Amino acid sequence: MFKLARRPPSDATAEYVEHFWSVNWDLSDKPPHDSMVITFPSINLTHEWGTDGRRHGIVLPANLIHGVVERVFTVTLSGRGAVVGARFRPGGFAARFRRDAGGLTGQIVHADDELFSKPVVFDDDIDAATAQLDCAIASVVEPDPVYATLTTMMERIRDDEALQRADQVMELSPWSSRTTQRVFRRYVGVPVKWVLTRYRLQQAALVIETDPDVDFAGLAVRLGWYDQAHFSNEFRSMLGCSPGEYAQRYG
Repeated sequence: MFKLARRPPSDATAEYVEHFWSVNWDLSDKPPHDSMVITFPSINLTHEWGTDGRRHGIVLPANLIHGVVERVFTVTLSGRGAVVGARFRPGGFAARFRRDAGGLTGQIVHADDELFSKPVVFDDDIDAATAQLDCAIASVVEPDPVYATLTTMMERIRDDEALQRADQVMELSPWSSRTTQRVFRRYVGVPVKWVLTRYRLQQAALVIETDPDVDFAGLAVRLGWYDQAHFSNEFRSMLGCSPGEYAQRYG
């Protein structure tokens, strides 16, 4: 129904961008297709065009900022179209552009000319737009020490499944609990607890994909949930289906 590709960022953008991605489709002779999108603690900057005319309620072509979405969501693809995007590292968009990620959470807005300090035009071509987007993001700003510290914390949260509660993260933070929450809201766009839950669910999904004998109740307790019911509810809200359904599809 569509083609998805990823490309690494250049050295000039790698501090802030995790990867560039593109999606293109041609459903001119087919009905619209609803595509489920899994959420991450990342902001995306996109250039979008197509025969569908409007997307996310916005006239195309358009350059858009997609804030963090807190639950799984669907995008309807129709006609012929494409998207080129930059998926920023958690906190990377706020650090690069000095903007409040919290104000973008759950929002899709136009990328105004002030974002790059000048008008920027992207071609309606995947290769060209990817290169142009990379060039436009290339950093000319002073290093942000808060972002550097936050990145270290985010990597620890992502990789250490023993971190399951917000108070454990606060013990690792060089800031007070209140300041830590404020940093997460300002740079990432979501609170510490949401980030913890997202990464633990990502680990749960990987276990379900690779272990055909996984015990859902045991997995829930291992990753910090009080019981299987709470685990299943949060799994569905962020991944779009129950753990059992996920196992049937991807196990």
